[in-house]
Amino acid sequence: MANTTSTTVAQLYTDLVADLVPYFMNNTLLPNSELIRNSINMVGETGGTVRFPIANAYVNASTVAEGASIGNSSIFTPTNVDVALVKKGVGSDVTLEALSDGGYDLVYRSTLQRIGGGLAQATDIAGMLIAATAFTGEVGTASSAVTSTNNIIFSPEALGYAVKDDGPLVETWYNVDTQVHEFRGSIRDGYAAINPGFGVKMTALNAVGGNVTTNGASISSVALGVSTLRVANAPTLDNGNYIAVIDPAMEFALNQQVALAGGATAVGSLSDIGNRAFQDGLVGQAVGAALFRSNNLPLASLT
Repeated sequence: MANTTSTTVAQLYTDLVADLVPYFMNNTLLPNSELIRNSINMVGETGGTVRFPIANAYVNASTVAEGASIGNSSIFTPTNVDVALVKKGVGSDVTLEALSDGGYDLVYRSTLQRIGGGLAQATDIAGMLIAATAFTGEVGTASSAVTSTNNIIFSPEALGYAVKDDGPLVETWYNVDTQVHEFRGSIRDGYAAINPGFGVKMTALNAVGGNVTTNGASISSVALGVSTLRVANAPTLDNGNYIAVIDPAMEFALNQQVALAGGATAVGSLSDIGNRAFQDGLVGQAVGAALFRSNNLPLASLT
């Protein structure tokens, strides 16, 4: 029995180490190169802060008379934004009895979900809070109440993301006194608003099923957000859309409004999408935005 249990735990740890990073990447929305182009993986690098350089805006050329000075009206003066890495951790214990009675597959799936899922949720929550706090433009109904959520519309150039040591890590040890196998997962990563003017908030009520006319935001709000970013010359996704992350209440309101109008949101091709959170969260495309549903957006009271 002892040898069998030891072999099972060794296999469990091996499988968790192999599958944790893919599971984490499949269950996070924001750390995706499609949504955040300014991403750095600090494998083998020292330090706990990443510096993203930012180029200042260029100036259009002007008409110059023959023999006149062209001048230097578009001097390159870069600035920077720092991303501080923050450690997040979660643990899961597996008792000797659970390993024996539950079976390997159940214990493996449950442990991977608790560690990988817990780290993924925390990473998305942190990134969306950074975004909603930095984006000062508002196209919904401004609020600081817990009954409202900060939905966000942004360019893939708005945020920056950095991660240390190739992503999440997991370690394990055995407590002989309690006969418990203790698994601990952690990740060091961080976000920053590289170009806060390339994003807006769309604050709305977060009760699912509310009246679409009093929700605080509508499909017109999405269109306003898109137009605001276009005026700012914010870069888009490759298909010309911006990113709109909305909560389930906003999803319902938009679907209801589109249905009442007799239309439909057009879901685009998923063939180039790299992870499950990206694919599962994609609600559709409308008025210049790819709509993604998430439960990890911050309450308006937090920003």
